[in-house]
Amino acid sequence: MKLLLVKQFDNSFKVAYDSDYEKLKRIKPNEFVECEIKKKRNIMFHRKFFALINMVYSNQERYTNTTDLRNDITIEAGFYTIRENIQGETIKQANSISFASMDEHEFSDYYNKCLDVIVKYFKFDKQLIQDNIEQYF
Repeated sequence: MKLLLVKQFDNSFKVAYDSDYEKLKRIKPNEFVECEIKKKRNIMFHRKFFALINMVYSNQERYTNTTDLRNDITIEAGFYTIRENIQGETIKQANSISFASMDEHEFSDYYNKCLDVIVKYFKFDKQLIQDNIEQYF
């Protein structure tokens, strides 16, 4: 059972919607439950990241598609899994950045590390990148 909760000023949590309240009523008083706290991802922040990737792609000549660019930036930022391919070679595979894979805090860390990779390898001015991206958001 998943519930959407809202944190109150007294550090307690309250259900966000009536449908969540109905689910919560199924839990008996003094019954122990385990929960995992994840901050929901912001779709605009997700779009901001892809605007960043598209901007880099438009200002470089090495990559022929945005997917390869994004995967290489992701790996260089440290978000990868090491696996063995069919030929037995060890390779790095970019981690997923789906909403299910990363919460808002993890995605923010990912975004900032990718920005650092872009500045390092493409020699773009960090403030100029941020200013350009902020125009759209």
